[in-house]
Formats: sequence, C-alpha cells, structure tokens
Amino acid sequence: MKRSTSKTVRLGLTAAAATGLILSAATSASAAGVFSIGHGAGSCPNNFVCLWSEGNFIEGKFANNAKFGSYGSNQNVSDMGKLKRESSVDKGMQDVTSSVLNNTGSSICFYEHNGYGGLEFRIGPWEQWPALPSWINDKISSFKYC
Repeated sequence: MKRSTSKTVRLGLTAAAATGLILSAATSASAAGVFSIGHGAGSCPNNFVCLWSEGNFIEGKFANNAKFGSYGSNQNVSDMGKLKRESSVDKGMQDVTSSVLNNTGSSICFYEHNGYGGLEFRIGPWEQWPALPSWINDKISSFKYC
C-alpha cells in the first residue's frame, strides 16, 4: 500500500510541477506588441503603453520607409527600429512618435536612444500626452517600465 501512496504523491507533485510550467509559459506568452492600433486614446488596450506617429493619438500612414503609424506594447522595448511584423521591410517606430499614452499602473520612461539611453521622458500611470515636448518629439527609440 505504501508504494501506491508514494506513486500517488509523485504523480501529484509531477502534475503540480507541470501546471507551474504551463502557467509560467502562459505568463511569458502574454507579452505582446500590437501594430496599427488605430486613432484615439480609447484605442490603446488596457495595461499597454501606446505610441502614435502623429499628435492627438492619430495613427499616421504606413510610410514609404516602412515605419508604423501606431504601436502598443505591454513590455519593455529596447529598440523601436527593430519592431517587426511579418515583413522584413518593417522599420518599427524609430524616431517617429508624437503622442503617447500610458494605460498601465506603472511609470514609463521613453528614451532618445536604443537600449534606454540618451534623454529620458517619464510619464506616470494612466498619463497621456497628445503632443510630446519638442525636445523628445520624433526622437523616441526605446521605452521601459521605470
């Protein structure tokens, strides 16, 4: 009888460990980037940071140089120029952002250079900027929770 009890305990522990792995994979898989979120502050998903290439949360056109008109993410982005969809022509949102919205409960820091370097522009939880200050407008290259 002891043997079957220990098998049951081992099976229970294995099942618990497998469940933990599945939950951890699901959590890491939930990190996402959303391209072309549309116009208006209301188009930014809950718990995302959203950026638009035009002021007043207006999505610019997908330009000839393959830069996006809007983008949202629920994770840090160290290089806005390397954001890709399916096309290898994409050039992300490097140096085109004119309005931002923080739809999270954390502060967000936007940076002039890739890798979170250069000038820093910080906004608080749930804060929105329909027009960025001229010193950072069209210069954001990375952002992270801070």
